[in-house]
Formats: sequence, structure tokens, C-alpha cells
Amino acid sequence: MTGPAFRRSWIALIVLGVAAIVVASLLPTPVDNLPGGADKFWHFLTYFLLALFSSGIVPADRLWRLVVRCLLLGAGLEAAQALLTDTRQADWADMAANAAGILCAWMIASGGRAGWARHVEAWLVRRMER
Repeated sequence: MTGPAFRRSWIALIVLGVAAIVVASLLPTPVDNLPGGADKFWHFLTYFLLALFSSGIVPADRLWRLVVRCLLLGAGLEAAQALLTDTRQADWADMAANAAGILCAWMIASGGRAGWARHVEAWLVRRMER
């Protein structure tokens, strides 16, 4: 979907984002019990941004695969928190916040905005040609 000059860069940024999510999800929490549901807000925002950014390199007909992959990442990390750490615990509310963020990004991207990265690339190429 995106041009050959930028595709690897987009993928590298997405992989770095996923790696950051994995690390942040499995490290001990720096603050326990954030006030007023702030933890759920961060879950929502993180997965919203991951799905929205990733939708930039996905054609509209494959957007559902991105949604499934993001949901599986969230579910896998919740399971990993329960099974692999002593300091974290799985939480259905966290998974619900993740899913809400992903679904909001999907609604935005499915409105004709999937593959938006090609427009950013075209703008960058025009800027470089000046």
C-alpha cells in the first residue's frame, strides 16, 4: 500500500511501538492503583494509537486483520501478565479498554482513511524535491 521508500520505516516504527507496549505491559508497575480509572484511559489510548498508526499502511480490505492482531496482542499481554509476572495481573477491564481503543481507531480508519500513510509519503516526497 505504501511506497517502497517508506514501507520499511513505517513497519519499523510500528514494531518499535509494539515492543514498547510489550515491555511496558510486563515490567512492574511504577505506580499502583492510578486514580479515577487513569489506568484504563492509558490502555485505551495506547491501543487506539497503535491501531490508528498501523492503519496507515493497511489497505481498507485488510483492516479487519489489523483489528484482530491488535486484539490478540492485548489479550496475549493480559495472559502474559497473569502467567509470567509476579507483579502484574490480568484484568478484563484492561482488555475492554484495549478493545475500545482498537475499535475506535477501526471506526476512524474504516471511514475511508485506511492507508493514510501514502498521503504522508507523497507530502514528504514533495517536500524533499523542493
